[in-house]
Amino acid sequence: MNSTRVVQALGTIVGLLILGYLATQWSHVLFTVFAGVLLAVFLAGGSRVIEAQTALPRPWALLIMLLSLLGVGVGLWAVAGPDISEQASGLAALLPDAADRLEARVRASAERYAWLRPFVDPSQLLPPVSSVLGRVTNVFRGTLTIVADVFIVLFIGIYGAAAPTSYLNSMVRLVPPDRRSRAREVLYALGRALRWWLVGRLLMMVIVGVLTGLGLYVLGIPSPVALGLVAGLFSFVPYLGPVLSVVPALLVASVVGGTEMIYVLGVYGAVQLLESYLIAPLVQQQAVHIPPAAVITAQFVGGISAGAVGVLLATPLTIVAIVLVQMLYVEDVLGDQVPLLGEH
Repeated sequence: MNSTRVVQALGTIVGLLILGYLATQWSHVLFTVFAGVLLAVFLAGGSRVIEAQTALPRPWALLIMLLSLLGVGVGLWAVAGPDISEQASGLAALLPDAADRLEARVRASAERYAWLRPFVDPSQLLPPVSSVLGRVTNVFRGTLTIVADVFIVLFIGIYGAAAPTSYLNSMVRLVPPDRRSRAREVLYALGRALRWWLVGRLLMMVIVGVLTGLGLYVLGIPSPVALGLVAGLFSFVPYLGPVLSVVPALLVASVVGGTEMIYVLGVYGAVQLLESYLIAPLVQQQAVHIPPAAVITAQFVGGISAGAVGVLLATPLTIVAIVLVQMLYVEDVLGDQVPLLGEH
């Protein structure tokens, strides 16, 4: 019995090493496919609810799910689209001027505090605006690749949600017959954990976006709706996203005044405190709670291996890794029972 557990542990370690090697070699392809699987999990979960309530077959339930999402998107755009478009255009026009003003203030402060020159080079504090815009231009040059990836993700998500059982059965057949029942349990546990995490993240994105937009509106900061939308979208990436979302808001506030920059920091800080100590615990209690250290480490590794996409998908990949370790190692090898992520 002990020798069997050792062999299983060694097999698990070797499998993880092989997966790690493949991830470094084909990171872009694997991350794109995983994003499609994540979308399929979300669409399949919603379709399952519709299927249970209406007794419709899965294709029709999925069609209703897609039409509902499309209707929500069209409705939101009809209500807030013109304002968002106008404020986004104003935000794009403000950012270059804001960067110039902020750079000028930094240089003026450096002139005022000349004793800091041996320690700080003002020219290195902020990159030239031309270089920043050049980097933005380089990003837009990859638009075609991004569009292709989006279509791949959409097709994987829609087809995966239309017939999830057939894909699951195909994966289970790759496992020896005596382990297929357990493999099916693992796959269902992974889908459940990812689905609950997605629900929790989407709810928190809406709350963060609304609170941030309202706070900026009260302060009189330009483009509050657009900045709130940016904050909500960036909050999809835990811990790192909120830090990045404050940068455009600070640039816009710098056009208004230095005091407004402090107020903006206060708004974002208050929203993050509410999210961290009130909203997140309540949502995670019903969704999925992941150790912060594990998420930050995964974001670091994902950023090195696949850039922004790796950071974006670091948290769901961490969920997959934790559930696999819980079920395949802690339960199957060590024989201990642990509460699984996403299990209520």
